[in-house]
Amino acid sequence: MNDYSPSDEITVPNKEELKDFLDKSIQIADETRNLVDQFLIKGFSHKLKPDRSFVTDVDFAIEEKIRSKLALWYPSHSIVGEELPSHHSESDYEWIIDPIDGTHSFLHKIPLYGTLLALRYKGNLVLGVIDLPGIRRRYSGALGLGTWCNNTKLVVNDIDDSKMIEHEIISVGNRSQFSKSGKIKVLDRLVKSHSSVRSYCDCFGHGLALQGSVGAVLDPDLHLWDIAATVVLAKEAGCKFVWLKREDESRKGGCYDVVFGKEKVVDWLVNLWNEVDLN
Repeated sequence: MNDYSPSDEITVPNKEELKDFLDKSIQIADETRNLVDQFLIKGFSHKLKPDRSFVTDVDFAIEEKIRSKLALWYPSHSIVGEELPSHHSESDYEWIIDPIDGTHSFLHKIPLYGTLLALRYKGNLVLGVIDLPGIRRRYSGALGLGTWCNNTKLVVNDIDDSKMIEHEIISVGNRSQFSKSGKIKVLDRLVKSHSSVRSYCDCFGHGLALQGSVGAVLDPDLHLWDIAATVVLAKEAGCKFVWLKREDESRKGGCYDVVFGKEKVVDWLVNLWNEVDLN
């Protein structure tokens, strides 16, 4: 599996240390949420990046805010973010930042964007926070500490019978993501074979799987910062999480294709993915 996949046996910080990291992460999320609110009042500018995606003043301001807090509390830790250069050190700890996941939604005043923060320890993801300021919803958790939506602990239960899959909502990324991954046929087969496929994209869709509102999310062509927080939160909420790339794949840009959610629904989607791959 790729470098960013959690191994079967992982080393984690002690529980008290991990809880402190999580408390600090939530404090950061409080501050970045306030920063988003301020920008929505006073306004902001935006531009297109070389990959034709949008970036705003808010993206840079939030990432700078997060980096400044992490540098103050954990000066030796490494940091990887979407908008600013990486800071690498010899530390076992690495923070991963997506300041605004869903910038396109943010620009169009659709409140389904979020700020993502994750922590990796000795190569394994151990903590995640997904904060959605527009709808005042926050998912947070760490290994051994559970996953929470605001003050409610999340537990995702599998469906009782595989025949019930037809009644589950399947959330997918944008069609362009499947195109970039070379998986358009997978999306077309899924839409033809399942009556309720919906595009709840970005971190909002991930949150729906974490709370069991959708059966699963099938999301290709993701960067590390798009998915790192979700990996931990899904595991702790009881979701099944599958990295869909083969071990020998090293497709451009280090992007990842993933599916996660209720176990039987995920298994069905993995089979569909693999069957189309063989055709």
